[in-house]
Amino acid sequence: MDIKSVFLLSLIFLICTCTANENQQFEGYVEGENIYLASPFYGVLQKLLVRRGEHVTKGELLFRLDPKPQVMNISQIQGELKQAQNTLIDLKKSRRIPELTAIEAQIEQAKAQIILAKLRVTRYQKLHDKKFGDKDTLDEAIANLKLQENLKLQYESNLALAKLGNRDDQINAQKSQVDSLSAKLQEAKWELAQKTVRAPASGVIFDTYYREGEFIVAQKPVVSLLTPENIQIEFFVPLNHMHNVRVGQKVSFDCEGCEKNNTAEISYVSPDAEYLPPLVYSRDNYSKLVFRIKARITRATSFKPGQPVVVTL
Repeated sequence: MDIKSVFLLSLIFLICTCTANENQQFEGYVEGENIYLASPFYGVLQKLLVRRGEHVTKGELLFRLDPKPQVMNISQIQGELKQAQNTLIDLKKSRRIPELTAIEAQIEQAKAQIILAKLRVTRYQKLHDKKFGDKDTLDEAIANLKLQENLKLQYESNLALAKLGNRDDQINAQKSQVDSLSAKLQEAKWELAQKTVRAPASGVIFDTYYREGEFIVAQKPVVSLLTPENIQIEFFVPLNHMHNVRVGQKVSFDCEGCEKNNTAEISYVSPDAEYLPPLVYSRDNYSKLVFRIKARITRATSFKPGQPVVVTL
């Protein structure tokens, strides 16, 4: 059993064995509830910048884990994002100039073939009209003219399409890829930031649990911080005085070497009674039942956990 437990049991026993406190004064002690600071990610403790008992201010750097895994992940995602962005830009562009030039050349070639085909149709038509040419040769010339005209229309359509970008569904799909990688990059940067832990509030470093170079498991506390807001007093009140106790109630307390007129506000009233065994739960033992009460100190900067106090309701 540790010293705090022995002190607590002795305190409860003292309260239980005494008669009703006419002045409504109850003994207790100062208690601190630490903030345990950890990274949500694993890593080697690269730098520990604070020591036990050191005062720190809000935002001050406390420790840093090795960031290499997150840095490499960010570098990889940045490369993928750059490639995806370039692909999107390329999709939005029309085809390259050499491709357009080639299609334009096909159109000019088709125009020339059309002119030649028209001349042949005219010639074969005259020969056919004068009974010097056969009908099959004329039909073949007419079919070739129509073929060249259709090729010209096809090449012109290809040119118009080439001057446009790629299809909208391809562009939208690539946009989604870029957005996804951008979000992934932001997440990776957040993970990197979590490898560096700063003080969430001003206070005192209550303890440190690792040394530089040691491997830290994810969510494992590296340091604990005690802030003035988390320093309170804890005391025990017998059942016959509980009618005077409520959450939000102001109380005064005193301690050895403290300034006078210290105040606190009750923040917690235990719903269950506590007593030292072996006690038989009966009407005769009601006076020996006590309830744990916690109260937040108005000005807690000068008090230390474990410090005995006398509380007045």
